[in-house]
Amino acid sequence: MVWALLVSVLLLFSSIATFLTMLHLRFRWDVHVSSVRWLFWLFFLYLWLWTSTRTAYFLWLSTAPAQDLNQDVLGENDTEISDLDVLYALLQIREIQTTWLTVVFIAGDIALLGIATTLFPLVYELARIARTLMDRGAELERQQTNLYMWCIHGFLMAFGTTEVTIAAVNGGYSSATQQCLVLIYVVQFCGLAYMIGWVIKIKRNGRQFETIHGAFVKSPVYQRLKRIMTVYVLFSFQFQLASVIVYIADPSKYPAVLIYVGVSRLLYSASGLALSITTSCSQACVLTAFSHCLPDDFEAEFSQRRLGRSPTAPMDEDLEAPTNDPVFVFTDIESSSALWGIANGAIMSQATEIHDNILRSTLPKYRGYEITTCGDAFQLAFHRIRDAVEYCMDVQLQLLMAKWPKELHGAIPATQRRHFGHRRIFNGLRVRMGIHDASEIEGRLIQDVHAVTGKTMYTGASEVTAQFVGDLGSGGQILVTGRVAAWLKYRLDDLSVDFVVERVGFYTVPQVNLSVDVHQIQPLVLAERMRDFPTPEQGRTRQHQLRPIWWSFSQLSAPESPKSTPYVSIDMIGSRTM
Repeated sequence: MVWALLVSVLLLFSSIATFLTMLHLRFRWDVHVSSVRWLFWLFFLYLWLWTSTRTAYFLWLSTAPAQDLNQDVLGENDTEISDLDVLYALLQIREIQTTWLTVVFIAGDIALLGIATTLFPLVYELARIARTLMDRGAELERQQTNLYMWCIHGFLMAFGTTEVTIAAVNGGYSSATQQCLVLIYVVQFCGLAYMIGWVIKIKRNGRQFETIHGAFVKSPVYQRLKRIMTVYVLFSFQFQLASVIVYIADPSKYPAVLIYVGVSRLLYSASGLALSITTSCSQACVLTAFSHCLPDDFEAEFSQRRLGRSPTAPMDEDLEAPTNDPVFVFTDIESSSALWGIANGAIMSQATEIHDNILRSTLPKYRGYEITTCGDAFQLAFHRIRDAVEYCMDVQLQLLMAKWPKELHGAIPATQRRHFGHRRIFNGLRVRMGIHDASEIEGRLIQDVHAVTGKTMYTGASEVTAQFVGDLGSGGQILVTGRVAAWLKYRLDDLSVDFVVERVGFYTVPQVNLSVDVHQIQPLVLAERMRDFPTPEQGRTRQHQLRPIWWSFSQLSAPESPKSTPYVSIDMIGSRTM
């Protein structure tokens, strides 16, 4: 009974996974807010009930005493159809009148029909959202949910009553009852065809893309429909088709068909597990589970590819200097002076070229504007907080994956390669970054055009604060001020990758006597870096002059009574789910 035991194990895993997914949806979502949420939860409820009842049956089949099974029918070959297909195996049990077994199997049939029936309104609601991008409103959604609830449960009650009556008349689960299961497979075939039809319609009508933050991206609803359809075809449809063939014809004459039925049954048993993974597990979760089988920088590379993805190139006006409340980013290489003193600067020259290419080539993707540079330090401006934050995380991941000169590694402590477990967290040059968004409450921000370079220059308390925050951190650290951190707290899903945020503390910008609440942020794959960063000291910032010498400090306009940014407690808030 090897096949039955394997099926039992897979069904058990599917039962556990669907149960956890059902709880995840129930407690993370308010399932009564919209009908599509309620349908998703109901779909996994029935999926859990079906996998649980089938698990109970196959565990009994794997452990039942020999006298309870008809050995003349089952035979000694593990590939017999009775050991591979749930329909035939049940019909070949000697004690077919066993009440508990009949109840378990009929309950599983009802749950399976619940899965097939729920699929129709679920696909419809997902397709409707993809078409209209809006719900019906709270009251209408509740009414629609109630309608689905009565229709689905009423249909299941009628089916269950019919199957129980047939089983009672025939003294248990019989060939007559088996026809009810074939009917369920037909309903599932229709559900698959319905799903494929909607996916094709959405694609042909151009609804597979939608605009998010001004860029065309793959519609999340369309992607979810495709994932459900793919899992359904690979794990469920093929077994249902095989079962119908087995029901119509006798495959025992063809041994190869028996093996196919066994493999098909195994895949079918894993369908609940596959649907649970595609629905509730993030890609970061899957990568973590298989991290020991992957290269040490694979997770960083995967996260970097997700950042800034857009099929449309930035327009010319996107690359111009921001005019209203720019978001500043200041960067600098840790221990750059010490590195320039090694091998007459030859190693650092190569490394700086790699560093500059990464920082500059990544700017257009996030509509960034290069204000000025001073040696290896960059001063940048962005139109939005999201662009600035994703740019910094993108650059940190690219620096981690870059091919640095071999002589650079370990040349000084600031260039040593570091690992946390299997994961690489430091590699090559370490660049500190500071992010601060300009605001009128900090005073007027003066914009001017450099007479020689033609670049837009900024002067004001916001720019000075950004420089201070950029100077404050350690190599590889991204520091942000309070308003940026508060924005991140309420926009978790706006960023393309999972991230973590941690409060550092309050600091005073001496030039303008302005207090700032400083936090640090990292992509989730680099969260272990935070363990290595010391708490910045107030007087430990760089002393070199970054702004051009023609700038006048008398132009700085600070508020009369500067106030610190309100403290927002958002430690470790950025881990997103689906």
